[in-house]
Amino acid sequence: MTRLATLAGALSLALFLIMAWYSHMVLVPAAGGLLPFDARAWGYAPEAAQSYLQALDGAGRAVYLLEMRWLDGVFMLSFALTLGLGMLFLARPLPVWVRSVLLLPVLAYLAADWAENASVGELLQRGPEGFVPLLATWASLFTRLKFALLLLCLLILAGLWQRSRREG
Repeated sequence: MTRLATLAGALSLALFLIMAWYSHMVLVPAAGGLLPFDARAWGYAPEAAQSYLQALDGAGRAVYLLEMRWLDGVFMLSFALTLGLGMLFLARPLPVWVRSVLLLPVLAYLAADWAENASVGELLQRGPEGFVPLLATWASLFTRLKFALLLLCLLILAGLWQRSRREG
């Protein structure tokens, strides 16, 4: 299990670094300096989403819809696997039902990230001409939810790690 977690973690890190490079070297310049949707942890107002779509050029939109969506899709799976395996490893002495409950935030994170990617993808495909404010509101909600669940997962991991060190 630790070998799989290490591989998943390494893949997640590599994908994150590639996505960060694409974001800062391609998407930010293609949108006149505006951050991509996924990089706005506090979410965004529909007006900000519309401004981003208007500022994003065609090449940037193409990168966001192809490379970034593929990279992010694999990243969210490998990262959720890393989080889940880390929790399972650190929670080994706990009862099975507790370990199962601990995985719920990881699954919720995965669902929120998937929903965010789907709604952002729809916003990008529609572009500024077909902008739907409610869709931008939902995309922003999923972005905030994803980051909140990520924080929860990291806090759980930190707590499990502290517990394992004390018992250790």
